[in-house]
Amino acid sequence: MAALASLASVTVTSFLVIVLARAVWHKVERFLETVGFAQGYGLVPEAWAAPAVRLLTGVEVATILALILPVSRPFGGFLAAGLFSGYAAIMAVALVQGRSRIDCGCGGLPQIVSVFTLGRNAVLTLLALSVAMLPAAPVPKFDVAIAIAGALVLVAIYTIIERLASHLPYIRQGDL
Repeated sequence: MAALASLASVTVTSFLVIVLARAVWHKVERFLETVGFAQGYGLVPEAWAAPAVRLLTGVEVATILALILPVSRPFGGFLAAGLFSGYAAIMAVALVQGRSRIDCGCGGLPQIVSVFTLGRNAVLTLLALSVAMLPAAPVPKFDVAIAIAGALVLVAIYTIIERLASHLPYIRQGDL
């Protein structure tokens, strides 16, 4: 049973590292666009948006590093859960304030902030918390290959769901 828990930990950790790495890549590659998304939330003064994006990018990189190292994986899981739930809270505040036509700024395909993005972040938060709770014991090399393959399958599923979700605003308006 412990071997299965370790395998699950490596699989989910690998998946979260890929999700976070994609978010970091997006923030670095399209920094000004991401700053614009941050400004769209209207939660900080416009002058603070760029430093906030830089800070969040640094925290995401630190989270990736913490997740990769087995000794700090539980801490990395809590960091990731904090990021995902924090982003969900920011999105929820924006929705409550009536800002329902802004991009979430999560990287990947454009997605309008919605109940779906809140749900996605809730699932990512739960996965991150599971990483914090699962053992970070070493796994045999063959099991690492299986875990990484499993993570890539999760990434494929995640990407397909995101692709479908990017069309939700058009489906709701009847434009598709």
